[in-house]
Amino acid sequence: MHSSSVADLLEINSDLMRHFGCHYADYRVYPEIDSFVETFDAHRYSAWFSRRKTGSFRRSLSLYVHIPFCHSACFYCHSNQIVSDTHESIKKYLDYLSREIRLQGQLLKNAPIVEQLYFGGGTPTVLSNAQLSGIINDIQKNFNLIKAGELCIEIDSRQIAKLSMPALKAIGFNCAIIGVQDFDQLIQHSIHRIQTEDATLCAIRDAQQADFKTIRIELIYGLPKQDLEKFAYTLESIIAANPDQINLLNYWHLPEKFKPQRGINLEDLPNEEMRVEMLLLAITRLTDAGYMHIGMNLFAKQDDQLVIAQRQGKLHYGLQGYSIHPDCDHIALGVSGIGSIGPTLSQNYCDLLHYYDKLEHGILPIMHGIELSADDLMRRSVMQALICHSVLAFESVETFFSVEFKCYFATELKELLMYAQAELITLDDEEIVVTQRGQLLISSICGVFDKCLHINQQRKNYSLLI
Repeated sequence: MHSSSVADLLEINSDLMRHFGCHYADYRVYPEIDSFVETFDAHRYSAWFSRRKTGSFRRSLSLYVHIPFCHSACFYCHSNQIVSDTHESIKKYLDYLSREIRLQGQLLKNAPIVEQLYFGGGTPTVLSNAQLSGIINDIQKNFNLIKAGELCIEIDSRQIAKLSMPALKAIGFNCAIIGVQDFDQLIQHSIHRIQTEDATLCAIRDAQQADFKTIRIELIYGLPKQDLEKFAYTLESIIAANPDQINLLNYWHLPEKFKPQRGINLEDLPNEEMRVEMLLLAITRLTDAGYMHIGMNLFAKQDDQLVIAQRQGKLHYGLQGYSIHPDCDHIALGVSGIGSIGPTLSQNYCDLLHYYDKLEHGILPIMHGIELSADDLMRRSVMQALICHSVLAFESVETFFSVEFKCYFATELKELLMYAQAELITLDDEEIVVTQRGQLLISSICGVFDKCLHINQQRKNYSLLI
């Protein structure tokens, strides 16, 4: 990243963040889950599977496996987590997970290759080597999982001693995602996650020595009791460990939506000015250390596959975030997993009782979903272009969707004028280009094209009026 680009990034300030940064969505899922309907069930899901076997829907696959169990609840977490690590509860879950794998596999006779496999949670590393190997074996029996594919696993460094990185690599994993949060013990106590610096750095070093293809660190700013000095210490320690990617996550306090966050005291959270200082410090240090800002606060080394894909115009953004695997169909396995087949989105049941009950009757545990309209698909493609490449040519949308862009999105283009005035984008008759500092507010820019967001805002305004 050139010095002028870094300077543009550093021009962000608390006023801009307050004005444009009040909305955050990562847009991995669009439309959002609130738009899903219960009439999209296992039957309609299976019907779309039948369609994907023919013509343009026959695409490669990406699998997501959700392991919900955790030893304890982390207060900052947004994920579906179940605080239980008893042998019997895990064994029961894995038995039903195996049933779901078989049911999904039956829909995919002569299936295309699986290019990406992602284990998330919860805490996947709560499982033993034998349990992880068992899931991989079940998948290999029912899917065409290629050896050259990308096999990712989220890792809790507090548990890695019993698993070991070489053991995970031997199972087949080649991408490690290690959550750090912050090394300060006071902060760790406030978020109910005690994780020593030595254990984390050892996990990173062991993954490097085991020759993992990609090591991503997830670092959070805006945590309770966090200040610039504490954040700087953690950041410098992580940079010195030299991971391939650093995902800089902004903590969003939504206790009404995520119950564990109710354990965090609101008064302990840093103010907006402090959060901006942390962000700017991270940008400065990461770019000085040779990391490139891909977007959505993900930084990677210049020879990273995501950086190369972005440079070549081949970067993709979807359910697993940034990816080099474009247009994969995504199959979700496990409780609460979200998948995408063709122009559809679906989610498994989020509670174990319903999840188990459906599988007990030989039915895929689809809770709800949605068939995307042409408008949904077009808006999603617009957002993905901005998120991946920071540029949207009107002609590309017009060619693919047969619309006149400036007419169809007249309201959105009018709203974008204030983003142009703030120099977050440049806007002309042919394209939208996101500036370097605009990339830090890309979620807000994409929100202009989010029809669901505008509908919800109108409903809220209407309810206030009456």
